[in-house]
Amino acid sequence: MRKLAIFDIDGTIARHGVIDPTAIDGIKHLQSMGYTTTLCTGRGYFPMRNAIGAAFHEVVSDDALIVLEHGARIVTKAGKTVFAEYLGFYEIDYIIDFIRANIDILRFSWYNPEDVSRKLQMWRKDPNDADELHKKHGDYSEIFSCSLTDYKERLMTEKVANIEARLASHVKVHNLKLALTHTPVNVLFLDDNMSFLKNNMNKGIAILYLLKHLHVAYDDLLVAGNAINDVEMLDLDAGRRILVGPADERTTVLAYLSNHESIIQIDSPTDLGQYLQTF
Repeated sequence: MRKLAIFDIDGTIARHGVIDPTAIDGIKHLQSMGYTTTLCTGRGYFPMRNAIGAAFHEVVSDDALIVLEHGARIVTKAGKTVFAEYLGFYEIDYIIDFIRANIDILRFSWYNPEDVSRKLQMWRKDPNDADELHKKHGDYSEIFSCSLTDYKERLMTEKVANIEARLASHVKVHNLKLALTHTPVNVLFLDDNMSFLKNNMNKGIAILYLLKHLHVAYDDLLVAGNAINDVEMLDLDAGRRILVGPADERTTVLAYLSNHESIIQIDSPTDLGQYLQTF
């Protein structure tokens, strides 16, 4: 019977943008035990490859599918889309109106193109941010500036699975999910970002697709995450469900889970790697 292990990146197998070597060792040990290993992240394909770096081929099995953009897109290891739930014109119009109404608390916005050979597309509100944004995000982003109306028109011409926005520095919201009224759109607040996606999409639903596609039983599934966008996958009836992070952050995520008695709680990516090597 095939076994599958799925990992979030930031805060789960990586710390401060660096993939933990002990976590990699743990994942490689799982592969030696017959597991297919892969990623389930809020990032798009290009930013995911940038974040995972040289560890990509060690972490993601050759025949694996990867869950991206909080579950709204599933791709092959090479980046070919096999499933996506795209935002429609109505949702995009609503999201742009929401951004316009709250523009004072936002700095910039971005989306991931369907074509994985293209970089993340980042819209900046303030042209004076250009140098700072290029320094921080230029390796994996194309940065542009235009009116919100033109930004909307640009989004309408693309196949977009989710839209993100960065909160201003004085706005502090973490681990919050909102369902907007009168539209099928959810908003995730995570790591100073707002993420807009259809409300029938999340990491848990995407993983159910993988289980069916790869013929994996629930008991042979391992999931590991650390944040609010991992709640649905941590709520699956998986054989092993691992919540990674400091105690106070774990407590916040546990409050969202409907069944947390069997959750394995681990302090850090290093500890996760050590735990995986005990199998």
